[in-house]
Amino acid sequence: MTSSPIDMNDSTVTTTHPAPAKPKKKRSGIRKFFICLLWLIILAALGAGGWFGWDYYQTMQSTSGGSYVDSLTTRAEAGSLMAQSELAEAYFYGREVEKNDSLAFVWSNRAANRHSAKALFILGSLYAEGRGTTKDEVLAFANFYQSARRGHTIAQRETGLRLFEGTGTPQDFSRAFFWLSKAAEAADGEALVALARCYREGKGTPINPQRAVALLTHADSLGVVVAARELGHLYNDSTHRDSAKSVFWYQKAALQGDAWSQNFVGDWRYNMKEYQKAVEMYRKAAEQGFVDALYNLAYCYEYGQGVEKNLTTAISWYEKAAEGGNLKARFNMGCLYDELKKPEQAFSAYELAAEGGHVEAINNLGYCYIYGTGVKADPNKGIALLRKAAGLGSVYAWRNLGDCYYYGKGVALDYHQAVMWYTRAAEAGNKDAAYQLAVCYENGQGVAKDIFAANRWYDKSNEP
Repeated sequence: MTSSPIDMNDSTVTTTHPAPAKPKKKRSGIRKFFICLLWLIILAALGAGGWFGWDYYQTMQSTSGGSYVDSLTTRAEAGSLMAQSELAEAYFYGREVEKNDSLAFVWSNRAANRHSAKALFILGSLYAEGRGTTKDEVLAFANFYQSARRGHTIAQRETGLRLFEGTGTPQDFSRAFFWLSKAAEAADGEALVALARCYREGKGTPINPQRAVALLTHADSLGVVVAARELGHLYNDSTHRDSAKSVFWYQKAALQGDAWSQNFVGDWRYNMKEYQKAVEMYRKAAEQGFVDALYNLAYCYEYGQGVEKNLTTAISWYEKAAEGGNLKARFNMGCLYDELKKPEQAFSAYELAAEGGHVEAINNLGYCYIYGTGVKADPNKGIALLRKAAGLGSVYAWRNLGDCYYYGKGVALDYHQAVMWYTRAAEAGNKDAAYQLAVCYENGQGVAKDIFAANRWYDKSNEP
């Protein structure tokens, strides 16, 4: 309902003079410019289908009646670039849907063909990891590079790292430095660490340790654990050595959970004979699967350093280290099984270590075949293994071959050959070989009888 006009002749109406109007302020040209710019940004967002655009509005509206991924799929199939990119990301990371590398590949490919930076990055990641497609480092780099050119920070970092290492592209430190700098400008922690390495090693830029420290300190402030470790490395470098600062940063990285640093601090404590503290750090790193720490923890259990001696527990940790590729751990397992009088398990451990090329395991395996320890005796095979280990420089194999020739095990008895192998091993510091060589000189076996030489080698065999 509208009001009726006032009758100015009505005596009941009191009239007043209106207040004078305030003069309107004129909008300045700068203010008009910013208002226009704001409208242009809003219109651009609407047209691009960005987070403040129509696509986002459609997504939020449609998810009320169905799943987020269903909505994305509908719009992606209808040609929405944003939806295609978001769908690829959802399947790649498993967001709101189960991970599906094949579908991530399909949708990232479609969006990448339309130059989506996000999709190009995901496609590069799929090629790099061999997920949803055949692993191809060249195509991985190509997609990372195209994504980096479009401003994707992580792609810029990946492009720089691959140029630095020469992965999928020729190594180029100058270009690596350029792209790592781009990512570092966006405060990407890993890029800051990699860029610091460039300054530290003079790759793509002159050496500048101060700049490296600044970058690593920045990365550390962002919570990048490896930055503290890298600062430890920098101060542990012979060129810029500062032991106190090095230990400080390694300890900080260790406290932050960096397994490498935990093992390093464990070694540092071990060398100071602080075995309990060493074991504490080894255990933390071992629980993360760090192979060197698994070995070190086993070693402490073997010799009762920082913990109560327990060979069974030592074997269990050695086995985990061996599964991680540590051949020495597998060899040590064999030695402990020998000590526990379990020859079959010892033989199996030696065999696995020997297959990996562990020289002393080859020697011990030969010994097992010669004497039938844990396996049916096969002297010919045993001698062949001893010769192989001897050729690879095993002092124990030299001594064992001396025994074989001295006692006629697997070969014809030959004192001259025995003396040759005993001499070689004894001169390398093997005390058992020195004793046997002394016996040969004392009895004139394979060498002219010489009491003085015999006494000299007896003394060598008794040296601490």
